[in-house]
Amino acid sequence: MDAPRPALLKRLYLPAALCIALALAAPGAQAEPQCVERYPTPAALASMFDVALATTETLDALDGVDVVLIARGGQDLSRYGLRHSHVAFLLREDDGQWRAAHLLNPCKTAESQLFREGVATFIGETSSHTDLRIGVPTPAVRAALKAMLAQPAIQARALHEARYSVVAYPFRAEYQNSNQWVLEVLAAALAQLEDNTLIVNRTQVQGWLKQHDYQPSTLHIGVAKRLGARFFVPNAAVTDHPASERISGNYSVVTVESVFDFVQQQKGLQQELSVPHVPVAGVTAPKP
Repeated sequence: MDAPRPALLKRLYLPAALCIALALAAPGAQAEPQCVERYPTPAALASMFDVALATTETLDALDGVDVVLIARGGQDLSRYGLRHSHVAFLLREDDGQWRAAHLLNPCKTAESQLFREGVATFIGETSSHTDLRIGVPTPAVRAALKAMLAQPAIQARALHEARYSVVAYPFRAEYQNSNQWVLEVLAAALAQLEDNTLIVNRTQVQGWLKQHDYQPSTLHIGVAKRLGARFFVPNAAVTDHPASERISGNYSVVTVESVFDFVQQQKGLQQELSVPHVPVAGVTAPKP
């Protein structure tokens, strides 16, 4: 879970490269995404570091807290009534530094990796337009999560599926989206606290989530976007969804909101906090 992002050392704490798709070589051919290096402006960098500092100072002031959930913006999901698109764990490690542990699919490819990186890198340029949402788990949940996420993080890694889909179905194991990995690690921790159940694979954890009434979000995706995703977008497979969802366009998806709602339902959160964004002149939220 500690793999560095590509060119991270060269780019220091800059956010992930902007990913674009090449023009199609021929009708019906699937474009291969390419990464184009993109660097924030000095003002955007200042915003990133200001929000990162405010975040770590807020967390350092919490007595005994060493693991939290943190959600940031990114992809614009406002059409679905969602403010945050990506959730991660923040851990205070043995050196006293807070680091994010989360799943990403670099350059919008169909493959994902687990990353462990600094707070400013995780926040990126979303610092200018979206407040951070922080969930502080209860002491028991924090202890279970810290044990799972501390290196070598064998159990957390076992719950990672490299085949990525941004709209992965929550109750099938073919694909996984970034929020789904966080949810499944959380569920494994809660299961262990409930009755000492040790969950080591995704089929087990999804069964536990069903039994405990996890409710995914429903996102309606129109026909045109569904066809575009099917033929041209490598990170948006929908074949794992039931036929009824593929026909209706109403897809069950793990979102930030559904993750927080479930942990609250399971009485696994001690409190929630918000860290305000720092606007940058001329910078607006990303458009879909």
